[in-house]
Amino acid sequence: MGKRAICIGINDYPGTYNDLSGCVNDAQDWADLLRSDFQFGEDVRTITDSAATKDNILQALGDLVTGAKGGDIVVFTYSGHGTWVYDKGERDESDNRDEAICAYDGNILDDEIRAVIRQMDAGVRLTVISDSCHSGTVTRAMLQRTQSAEAESAENAPKPRYMPPVEDIDALRTDLVPVRRRFLYPESDMKEVLITGCNATEYSYDAYINGRYNGAMTAMAMRIIKSDPSRTYREFHDTLREFLPSTRYPQSPQLEGSDANKDGRLFT
Repeated sequence: MGKRAICIGINDYPGTYNDLSGCVNDAQDWADLLRSDFQFGEDVRTITDSAATKDNILQALGDLVTGAKGGDIVVFTYSGHGTWVYDKGERDESDNRDEAICAYDGNILDDEIRAVIRQMDAGVRLTVISDSCHSGTVTRAMLQRTQSAEAESAENAPKPRYMPPVEDIDALRTDLVPVRRRFLYPESDMKEVLITGCNATEYSYDAYINGRYNGAMTAMAMRIIKSDPSRTYREFHDTLREFLPSTRYPQSPQLEGSDANKDGRLFT
C-alpha cells in the first residue's frame, strides 16, 4: 500500500486585484498533517503560486491517480480561488455552468478534473479537498472584504476565495443559471471522497486566525483532525459543521461521496 499527496496553494494571481493570503499556508499545513499524522512520508508534493499552472496541476493530478494501484491512498488538496464558466455549448440536463478552480494562468473546469479521476484504478482511495468558492449569487461589486463587529483592519478581514467570471455579463447572469454539482456526481458513483469549504452558493473565506492566514475551513479542519486523527470522514464533517458556518465565516463545508467511503477513516 502506497500513500501519496499533491497539495496546491495559490496566493498570487497575476494581473488581478484579487490576491489571497492563506492558500500557501493551507497547502503546507495539509502536507505537514499528512506526513506527521498519517505516515505519508516524503511522497507529498506542494505546488504553489507561479508553479501552480493549469498544465502543472493537471499533470500532477494525472500522475497521482494513474500512478496509484488498488489499495493505495492518495490525496489532492487545492486552496485558491474558485469560479464558474458559463456553458455556451451543449446543456447537460439542467447544468448550465461549469464550476472551476483557478490555476495561476487559467481555469480548470470540473469536467477536466472528472476526466482525470475516471482513469483511476478500482480500489484506489482518493480524497479531494477544495478550500475555495465554486459559485455564488454575486457580482463584482460584492467582492469587497467584509468587516467584522470587531472593526478589524481591512488587511485582516475575511476575504472570499472567489474569482468572478471574466465577462461582466456572465457575472450578472449568475442569479439566473442553475448550479452544477461540484467535481463528480451522483455521490453514489463517486470514486473519491470530496471535502469542500462551502456549498455551491457560498464563499469560502481567506481568514486571519491566531495571528496567521489560512482558509477558515482548513484552519478548523487542522484543529479537529489533530485532536483525533482516527475519526471517520463523516465524524470529521459532523464536527466541522459545529464550527462552520458561523457569523464570522458564513460557509457550510460539504462532504460528498458514497456512504461506504464517508464511513471510512480519514486518509486510510
